[in-house]
Amino acid sequence: MHRRGVFSIPLAALAAGPLRGDPSNGDPRLSHLFSSFVAPCCWRENLLTHQSPKADELRSDIRRRIALGHTDSQIKQALLTQYSRRVLATPDGSAGRWLTWTPVAASAAGLAALGLILNRLRAASSPSPSPALPLPPDCEWDLWDGPPPPAVAQEKQKHA
Repeated sequence: MHRRGVFSIPLAALAAGPLRGDPSNGDPRLSHLFSSFVAPCCWRENLLTHQSPKADELRSDIRRRIALGHTDSQIKQALLTQYSRRVLATPDGSAGRWLTWTPVAASAAGLAALGLILNRLRAASSPSPSPALPLPPDCEWDLWDGPPPPAVAQEKQKHA
């Protein structure tokens, strides 16, 4: 295979991605509604990204309801009646709050634990300061020319 062939395959794949287009056509209301519901064929992707006949059918149903003048809550209630709570991308009520805040709390707890562990490791690895060992009185002043201070001279006389 030529070098051009190796590079053209990933480029073709990248170019094909935008060809699908945005099903909401830039409409913020449709984008919000499509991202709020999961495709009922596989229950994995929201309607904004999923491509299947069932997802297309549900998107056209939502567009039809908007054309009839239904509000977002009426559309949500109709889809809940037809498909159950499983059609929601994010559950309502406490389950949705748990899904939202549990990763945040777990991340904060993990960062706090990591900070404590690193702090303890740093404290354990740092050497404790040892007390300075005193030098014998004669070795310090023998290196200098001139008389030692009187305190050092007295100390020398004691040791001599």
